[in-house]
Amino acid sequence: MTITLVTGNAGKLAEWQRLVPADFELLSQDVDLDEIQSVDLKTIIVDKAKRAYEVVGSPIIVEDIAAGLVRLNGLPGPFIKFFEQELGLDALHQLCVEPEEPAIIRCIVAYYDGQEIITAQSEVTGSAVTARGKHGFGFDKCFMPAGQSKTYGEMTPAEKDAVSHRSKAVTVLVDKLRAL
Repeated sequence: MTITLVTGNAGKLAEWQRLVPADFELLSQDVDLDEIQSVDLKTIIVDKAKRAYEVVGSPIIVEDIAAGLVRLNGLPGPFIKFFEQELGLDALHQLCVEPEEPAIIRCIVAYYDGQEIITAQSEVTGSAVTARGKHGFGFDKCFMPAGQSKTYGEMTPAEKDAVSHRSKAVTVLVDKLRAL
């Protein structure tokens, strides 16, 4: 199966390349898409998938992430990228009122081939902490998954892949695609 991951994020592409099984051919294309704004990840991803397919014209995968604090009911959620643009990559931690405040990361992915849309979602709970580590991108340096002693930014790629929101969503999506 050949699918195009629509992303301009090199870190995200590298993770997908590690996570997708060898029997899937993963291409990538950077497409500048206007995204609708909503707190509903499914609404965002379905619209994003359809827009991406219109541009690429072949089966695509798109992804959206929400990161937030439990105290704020998961906000900033899907708006995290705007917070990071304005406040820096430790924006999630800057919103904390206590050290290691409970946080939640959600990942939703969608496959669309022009007819069939398939989505998969996952979440990881943990804590927003002072930025640590040299790896990753986005909020990786300030998010520590529950049960771990390292932030995503301190983990090796293999360690992160074993526990991340993205790896869980990709696994579910791959299982659904194989069932087609």
